[in-house]
Parts: sequence; structure tokens; C-alpha cells
Amino acid sequence: MNELIETERLYVEELQSIMEGYAAELDNTELSPLIPIALENKKDVLFGNLPEIYEFHNRTFFKELENCMERPELVGTCFLNRKEELQIYEKYCQNKPRSEALWRQCGDGLFFQECQKKLDHKLSLDAYLLKPVQRITKYQLMLKASLSQSNLSP
Repeated sequence: MNELIETERLYVEELQSIMEGYAAELDNTELSPLIPIALENKKDVLFGNLPEIYEFHNRTFFKELENCMERPELVGTCFLNRKEELQIYEKYCQNKPRSEALWRQCGDGLFFQECQKKLDHKLSLDAYLLKPVQRITKYQLMLKASLSQSNLSP
């Protein structure tokens, strides 16, 4: 359960850094000369519905998972209660090929290098844009591990 909470906290922080350090910077007039032409008016293509995913995890899901710390047997219920909201990942995954194609067009530009440097990220944005896809698949593994742990407990 601790691993789920800790990795969820880190995930929310990473989503926040993408939103603040890249997506918001696209609206920064000081950086506009560095923004690749291919990216103009395509913020929604590059980031998909990442703002929606971030808001869901930051405002709702993370807090609900934290509330399960005392009663880990309720963690499955958290997922069941939010199964409709978790469908937002479907939209994100459907957009991913378009996002990747756009990234291949303009990912090596100065704008992204500048943002990465400011954030002190070791990985480039495309690695962070893969996080939601990795996260949604990892939930299943964590839930299975949690279930097998609870079955082992006396």
C-alpha cells in the first residue's frame, strides 16, 4: 500500500511539472520565439487530455488512495468507484500516436530544451508524456500485488 501511495504522489508531482513547466510555458510570451511553428495551436495534440488527468489525480484520486492507508482492503473500492473517471486514460492513449508524431517533428527544438533545463529534468518531455500510459497499466500490477499480500496475511 505504501508503494502505491508513494508512486501516486510522485506521479502527481510529475504531471504537475509537465503542466507548469511545459504546457503553461507555451503561453509564455517571452518564450514564444522559441516555439516551433509545427507546434502552433497544437498544444492539445501534444498534451492530449493531460490537464484532465492531472486534475483528477491531484484533486480526487490521490486523496482517496491516501485515505485507504489505514484500511488497505478498501483500495479496490477506490478504483471501482472511480472506474468511469479512469476512462480519461482511453482518450489519452488514443491521442498518443498524434502526440508522438508531433513530438518527432519539433521535440528537438530550443523551446523544449529551455523548459527541460529550467525544470532540471534528466528526461525529455516525451518520456514524461509516456507516464500516464505506464501508470494506468501499473495500477493492475499493484492491485494484484496488494491482493496477494492481503491473502498471505493471517
